Amino acid sequence: MTLASLLAGAEPKLEPSADLAWLLAGWLDCSVPALTLQLNRELDPARQALIRAGLLRLAQGEPPQYILGKAWFYGLELLVDHRVLIPRPETEGLVELALQLLEPAARVLEIGTGSGAIAIALKHERPDLALTATDISAAALDLARANASRHGCLIGFLAADLYPAGAGPFDLVISNPPYISAADYGELETKVRDFEPRQALLAEENGLQIYRRLFARLHNHLADNGLSLFEHGFAQREAITALGTQAGFTCFLAQDDLAGRNRYLGFR
Repeated sequence: MTLASLLAGAEPKLEPSADLAWLLAGWLDCSVPALTLQLNRELDPARQALIRAGLLRLAQGEPPQYILGKAWFYGLELLVDHRVLIPRPETEGLVELALQLLEPAARVLEIGTGSGAIAIALKHERPDLALTATDISAAALDLARANASRHGCLIGFLAADLYPAGAGPFDLVISNPPYISAADYGELETKVRDFEPRQALLAEENGLQIYRRLFARLHNHLADNGLSLFEHGFAQREAITALGTQAGFTCFLAQDDLAGRNRYLGFR
């Protein structure tokens, strides 16, 4: 059976979409633009079964990254599944800012590592960095360790509710914490709300709870002249800046993402 025949007879019928094209390219090991050249490709029974099962999952709203089992972040292929949040392109901007600020052999702590995307990208670009990464989820840490091993990145992954006990001090604390408010959580796309881990998205206190907790203990973990970098929701910049100021920190960086939305804050 050819790919064209399989798609024509698939149930339920799926309309062309970026997610469908991305999945097909992943299954067929080709680029999205090259898909048109694959329509008459004969598929063996195993690949037919794989694609049929994946199309059904896509029709049910599941993110294509989970169906394929991988995502790309900062040019690196990472394993992803329901244990972790899917890395977003916006978070690559946080990595860019960190790389601009870090001194040689700096000690870095990433809080809430999930798939390990931020820590692995930093270590891959700067092998001189000493990386520690934490997560409250043991399951997420298992996946992060697997991703770091795949890319030859030596990172200390520790189970912790934010800060690791007895580690540090650090020259940089970096985090993309949960920051979706309860009100906004209900408005998320179905493929996000129904499939990605709630714990990695939702935060109390109108999405500010984790930032409040981060600032409360940040002094104890930063080295002299140490910095912190956070990703945040587009409507949270003023509130998070106020939290940092109240905790005794100075905001030295407030930058938008490539879409022009408030996204990154830095404190010293």
